[in-house]
Amino acid sequence: METISGLVYKHFGKEIIAKELNVDQDHPDVLRLFLAVYKSFMEAIDAVDNGINRYDTDQPPRYVNNTHLSSRVGRLNLDWIDPDQSQEKENEAFKLAMALAGKEFLQSLRFHARSWLPARSIVMQCLEERFKTDPSGEIMELKNFCP
Repeated sequence: METISGLVYKHFGKEIIAKELNVDQDHPDVLRLFLAVYKSFMEAIDAVDNGINRYDTDQPPRYVNNTHLSSRVGRLNLDWIDPDQSQEKENEAFKLAMALAGKEFLQSLRFHARSWLPARSIVMQCLEERFKTDPSGEIMELKNFCP
């Protein structure tokens, strides 16, 4: 199941990522980042918005989490007791929600582009060279620190 945000990401995510990286959409890093950002950012939004629990259990949760992005966006909706329920006020609230979600999306994308992707390259290189470290290939040497 996908939410509206999931559908927007599915159809425009690669284009947005390519623009952020200043590369063509068919560049291999675009797909890598598309999948990584979906897994670490978009998937949770889709799940929350579709009412999917993080864990398969019949036990009630030990606490309520209303700090996630979907909750914060939801709190930007007009308050039902606010006398001004005009389209203008609704549009203002929608713009605030778009700005919040957009900022967090770009933070996630930029983290993955600037930190995760270079770290992945270091790990992949070490994985390829692991037989130089140990003939069994079971030991890898990280020559650079990476998260």
